[in-house]
Amino acid sequence: MSRVRIVITTKNNQKIIRECLEHVYSQNFKDFLCCIVDDGSTDETINIVKKEFPKTKIYRCTESRGPAYNRNIALNDSTEDFIVFMDSDAFIQNDWLDLAVSRMEEDEQIGLIGGKVYHGKTQRIQSAGGNFHCGGVCWLVGCEEHEEPAKVKEAHFFHLPSSTFMMRTAVAKKISGFDEDYCYLYEDLDICWRVWLAGYIVLYWDRLISQHLLSATSKKEYTNWKRQYMSKRNKMITILKNFELFSLVKYFPFILGVQIVEFALLKPRGAIFLGNLYPFLHPKMLWKKRKEVERIRKISDNDMKYLLTTNHFSVIKMCIGGVFEDK
Repeated sequence: MSRVRIVITTKNNQKIIRECLEHVYSQNFKDFLCCIVDDGSTDETINIVKKEFPKTKIYRCTESRGPAYNRNIALNDSTEDFIVFMDSDAFIQNDWLDLAVSRMEEDEQIGLIGGKVYHGKTQRIQSAGGNFHCGGVCWLVGCEEHEEPAKVKEAHFFHLPSSTFMMRTAVAKKISGFDEDYCYLYEDLDICWRVWLAGYIVLYWDRLISQHLLSATSKKEYTNWKRQYMSKRNKMITILKNFELFSLVKYFPFILGVQIVEFALLKPRGAIFLGNLYPFLHPKMLWKKRKEVERIRKISDNDMKYLLTTNHFSVIKMCIGGVFEDK
């Protein structure tokens, strides 16, 4: 049995899957099983994997339900100590696995770990952690003029992007993996939130370096209308299922304010409106998700308040300035 399982989700990525897997198989750490979960590719993606990377385990999903669902397929089948979730347009440095495993072994409280992500082949930092505002605004630290926090060597963040991060397999299974209803967008913030609630740490470490092309698959698979709809729907589900009731009441003015601003400024307005409305039209679904979160909850929202951004004016300024990375 391998110590690490690497899970890569893909769909029609024949142009980039080779480079992704070349980085995986050039790792200094060799005790891993690499898995591809394919979401119904119709190009040469699977043929390339079979021919050039025969050690790779392939899962084929014909339902086309998106990366959150597909990642759980490989997670449920995993018996390894650690599991790495990657996008097919992400490339990890050859010491990534070695460093991540070593750091996880040093501290059993680390449930999820990730690192510095560069935008493609450039020196622009795409992500050095992720922040979350109590009204529902989330963004990746390290973009444009907000690169100063990227100089931090190691830190706790509310969330890390799922382009590349490692989890303890036992923790991932304990919190039931990714929320399969999400399909795409906010699934990484949601699972990181639940890692915190289960009593573990989400750790950023700048020695873990990767590159990410960003949305190489999603832009082909989802229209702007669909992306905006899923973004707002998943955002509201994430807030309503993970916050305690007291917090929902406390932060209600900010949550409502964000919704109003989104509807006023973003387009298409139909997608924004329907996405924000979705969870309120499905109370049974929402109640079930809240019960699942309460099952794994070990800490209160008050214990996590230092991770939440509550400087409302700075968030407004950032949004207006166009720095907000809309998921």
